[in-house]
Amino acid sequence: MGIDCKSLFKKIYDVIIKTIISVEPAIFNSMAKATIHNNLCFELYGFDILIDETLKPWLMEVNVSPSLSSSSQIDKIIKTKLLCDVFNLVGIEPVERDKLLEEKEFKKRKLLYDIKSILI
Repeated sequence: MGIDCKSLFKKIYDVIIKTIISVEPAIFNSMAKATIHNNLCFELYGFDILIDETLKPWLMEVNVSPSLSSSSQIDKIIKTKLLCDVFNLVGIEPVERDKLLEEKEFKKRKLLYDIKSILI
């Protein structure tokens, strides 16, 4: 359709950044009440943006802690990717449950072996 997506997303990012800046004091006040250390918390916001026929983005609303439930397959795909991005940003690494249980069992056996060695 000949749409310059890069330019459009730049305009959308600009709307989002200006919105966050406009409520920065309220965000910091809420954060100060919720935690002692500012770097130990985060908030997820959902921005509803309307794009008009001239490709100008308009902010419709901002959702604080938007719903992450899925009502359709596309919704599930989008929200799964969103959650992966959020977990990556806050530093949570994926864990393979079976591998974790094996490592715990190995450490437990090693500890028992070390205790037996000390007692003998």
